Amino acid sequence: MIRSGFWHHVQDKRPPHEDAATRRRAALKNPTVVFAVVLLFVGAGAAFAQPVGFPAAPPLVSPAAGTIDFHVHSEPDVFGRSMDDIDVAVLAKRKGMRGLVLKNHVTMTADRAALVMKVVPGIEVFGGIVLNNAVGGINPAAVEWMYRMSGGRGKVVWLPTFDSDMHIKTLVDPKGHGIEVAPDGVVTPQVDEVLKIIARQNLVLATGHVHPEEVVAVVKRARELGVKNILVTHGLTNIPGLSREQVLEVAQMGAVIEYCYMQSMTGPDAQHPWMKHWKKVTLKDVARIVAMIGSDHVLLSTDLGQHANMTPADGMEDMITGLLKEGISPADLDQMTKRNPARLLGLEQ
Repeated sequence: MIRSGFWHHVQDKRPPHEDAATRRRAALKNPTVVFAVVLLFVGAGAAFAQPVGFPAAPPLVSPAAGTIDFHVHSEPDVFGRSMDDIDVAVLAKRKGMRGLVLKNHVTMTADRAALVMKVVPGIEVFGGIVLNNAVGGINPAAVEWMYRMSGGRGKVVWLPTFDSDMHIKTLVDPKGHGIEVAPDGVVTPQVDEVLKIIARQNLVLATGHVHPEEVVAVVKRARELGVKNILVTHGLTNIPGLSREQVLEVAQMGAVIEYCYMQSMTGPDAQHPWMKHWKKVTLKDVARIVAMIGSDHVLLSTDLGQHANMTPADGMEDMITGLLKEGISPADLDQMTKRNPARLLGLEQ
């Protein structure tokens, strides 16, 4: 008689003098056999049921498909990053994302973005410059050379981040001093020159880590000078620390408020010490802001790429899935992850 399957394998391993019942009882004491039996019976009732204790299968179409992540950190960098520029782009492309904006606090990324697009065709990659001390602070010449970089991928000008007065007073030393862009509500001459370049070249102004009053003053002056594309960098957390009234004010002036998914991982319970000093912004908070100012004035990005955090592409998927559960409509999510970033970057819809 021909025997097959795992019973054949188990029976042939037992001494020949044992009867069939004894052999079956012995086999069922074997954990491997028990697991196989469970799989067979479970499979008969639910062939594709999700195994308990394992991650879900990847979706056939990623929730991040077609999106643009406007705030990505990657190597090379002076801070710990989990992936380099190319790997970030490869993963984003694999998930069907439309584009990325590479951000670095100490050096421009326009040249890097151009090289990434050559290595990873089929995805839009942009860069820019952060006006920290490493590039001369509020340095109009640095902005001029950034946007002229071959490849045409230099699009975003961030005001100072970790060298800003707001950042230093909030996270480093309350008595410290950093770069101010609009003391007493008046933008400095250097900032004025930078804003004129941004307006002339139709670049994107991102407000960085400056004081909330400076955000309002810079947005107002930028609009006066003809800047069309204004993004308030992670505008819902403690840097810049905008009030509800200030959020409404800059939105009414045409600015877009950026929410970064990393801000939902920060706060006192964050897994990394450096993240504990940032105010946590929940997905419910985001839903309330969207209801208050409308999806036309909100942009969703990740601000991810740090060592031991999730990848930017995974963060984009996770954020979108979570916001759907908070009642944000697919149409609003498309507006905030696809149309708004595309408009800022000058991409055709």
